[in-house]
This record gives sequence, C-alpha cells and structure tokens, in this order.
Amino acid sequence: SHLSLMSDIEDVVNKFNKLDDTLKRVYSKVDPLLVVSLIFDRIANKKNIYTLEVILKPGQDTVAIRQDVINQTGMAPSFYLRGTKMIVSHTLDLDFLKWMNDQDGIESIKGSKFSAGGSSDF
Repeated sequence: SHLSLMSDIEDVVNKFNKLDDTLKRVYSKVDPLLVVSLIFDRIANKKNIYTLEVILKPGQDTVAIRQDVINQTGMAPSFYLRGTKMIVSHTLDLDFLKWMNDQDGIESIKGSKFSAGGSSDF
C-alpha cells in the first residue's frame, strides 16, 4: 500500500540522516560520498585507486608532506595553489582515509575512483 511505501521511504531517509551525522563526526573533513564509495568497496572486499583532492592549511612543509605521501602510498602527489591543494592517486580504504582525516594540516578531502580511459576496472 501507499502508506507502507511512505513509511519505508521515511525509514531510509531517517537512517541516511543518522549515517550522515556519524560520517560528519568520524570523517569530519571528508566528502561523505567518498566515504560511502569506500564502504561499498569494503563490502565488495576490493581496494580501488582513488584520485584525491586534499586541501591543506597554508604554510605547510610540502617537501615533507610529499615524502610522507610517497612513503605511505608509493605515489608522488602534485601541489597547486601555493601548496594548499594536493592531488594524488592511490589505493584507498576507510582506515587510511581516517588517518588522513585526523592529520592537523589537512582541511578537506574529496575524491573519486580513478578512471583510466573511462573505466575504473583495472
């Protein structure tokens, strides 16, 4: 019936709002869509490569950050906007994203699955 459909939809919306609140608390600097994508990866037991756009607080030591990223991921990041924007592609999971979220020098993190030639399947 229409009524039970409405309550199902309300249920989805309410649960989503709870999830959204939790995401904002645990991954305070991260675009929620990135976290959701990584949750799907985890369920599928896959690690995908993501291209991340990380906004850094001004005045960071980009040489040290670059080395840190290479040590952590094996990938070299690119810096833009006088070192306040970093772009890097590497495999990503929820644990590593949480570690990044908790770094003092990071303001925000966005990302999407890396696509080579229009396909994200390697």
